[in-house]
Amino acid sequence: MTFQQGFYLVRESFKTLRRHKGIMALSIIIMSLSLLVLAVFLLVTDNVLAVLDKTRAELKVYVYLDDNLTTDGLENSHRQLLAMQSVESVVFVSKEEAMVEFEQELGEDQFILESLETNPLPASFRVVLKEEHRNKVAFQAFAETAAAIAGVEEVNYGKEFIDRFSLLARIFVYVDVVLGCIVILSSVFIISNTVRLTILSREKSIEILKLVGATNRFVTTPFIIEGAFQGGIASFVSLALLAVIYLAAVEVIPGVTFLDTGKIVLYVMTCILLGSIGSYAALRRFMKL
Repeated sequence: MTFQQGFYLVRESFKTLRRHKGIMALSIIIMSLSLLVLAVFLLVTDNVLAVLDKTRAELKVYVYLDDNLTTDGLENSHRQLLAMQSVESVVFVSKEEAMVEFEQELGEDQFILESLETNPLPASFRVVLKEEHRNKVAFQAFAETAAAIAGVEEVNYGKEFIDRFSLLARIFVYVDVVLGCIVILSSVFIISNTVRLTILSREKSIEILKLVGATNRFVTTPFIIEGAFQGGIASFVSLALLAVIYLAAVEVIPGVTFLDTGKIVLYVMTCILLGSIGSYAALRRFMKL
């Protein structure tokens, strides 16, 4: 296809859009409502993933130390922990600091500590693992290695919580992928049937083009361009509706975030692609391509 032919087809596509404003408007409305489901799905997915990432970032390992550990032993343990490949940072928490933090956690119930004559809490290292190592296997491997260091009394990384968190994260990813595929396929199906209405309204024009020798590419290209254009417009309409839903959701669930610029651009491009695919799918059924 030459540049002149391509330019002609694009020009004719937009002329057709102007001539069939009513049908185009109806198609865009239907597409917008269909794509709104995809937009809501993406917003929910984005916020759930953000919560999972935030929770994962807050996971820490507590390496409790022997009360009789000397200063040299303490420094040696610190060096060994820092030397481990999975470790991002190591912070020493003294017995006194541990008690202060414990009192803050108790809040109004601090009075239960008044009967204590000595501080029973051990000194410890608060360890943060690197982002790529914040998973069930890496935590367990670190705990086993750290427990073997001289002067380490116990290693606590919240095994039960991490086991449950890892399971929930995996389940969410699997369910999210399945639902995502269903939503996308549903959108393509709805867009395809919507575009088919447009094709049926111009059935005679298509037959005339075929009779005068127009190729399948020449006939189908304008429809695919129109589908892409409608998908693009529908994406902005659905984003506007999503913004309204988001503003309502913020009032109920504080902390919910909207899609960032990069995700919005990706969403619009995806909608344009879905519009093109929907048009092509409708043409395949109509013209038996």
